[in-house]
Amino acid sequence: MNWKNLLTGSSTVFQDLLIRQLELTHEMTALLRDYVHIHGSGEEAGIKEKASDLEHEADDIRQALVDRLVQTFVTPFDREDINHLSCAIDDICDYSENTIKEISVYEIKPDIYVTDMVDHLHKSVGKLLEASRLLGQDNRGCNVASMEAKSLENKIEGIYRKAIAHLSNELDIPYMIKIREVYRHLSNAADRVDAVANIMNSIVIKKSFA
Repeated sequence: MNWKNLLTGSSTVFQDLLIRQLELTHEMTALLRDYVHIHGSGEEAGIKEKASDLEHEADDIRQALVDRLVQTFVTPFDREDINHLSCAIDDICDYSENTIKEISVYEIKPDIYVTDMVDHLHKSVGKLLEASRLLGQDNRGCNVASMEAKSLENKIEGIYRKAIAHLSNELDIPYMIKIREVYRHLSNAADRVDAVANIMNSIVIKKSFA
């Protein structure tokens, strides 16, 4: 065992794991985007299977990061920030896969609100991935990318509010309940995008005065 690595950890291992988590989450939102746009094409089953495999891989990365945190005494930045960041990224991935499952189980045809929210979610995770690669290297660039993710999150919440308002005109109550659950999961995913961006900004601020 390398005791130096145990005490201090590799300078990049935690960031590498976080970046990998975001890469997988970005892939998951891409699958979700494909799923809602090609719905009814007969390709849904293949996307669902890919999403399930991807979610398991993302869980493995999350577990590897937690194990590494437990084994390392000194981390490159606050260990709670690392854990909270990883947890929020994992939530985005889970909400995205669950949205695919719910659309399938509820037999819902994605409407314009769903497709718009999903498109913005995918873009926002792309900005988080960009920010994660700049974390600790280019603080200004990291902040810019994370703020762009927050801006996209705000747009998702705006679409969500319009979608909920539109439901007041829906006469099919069972459908209304089902589609509202899909809206809610996408809104929750957007909330976690905001959380990831805020944690990254906090890390940058702390590192600036370290």
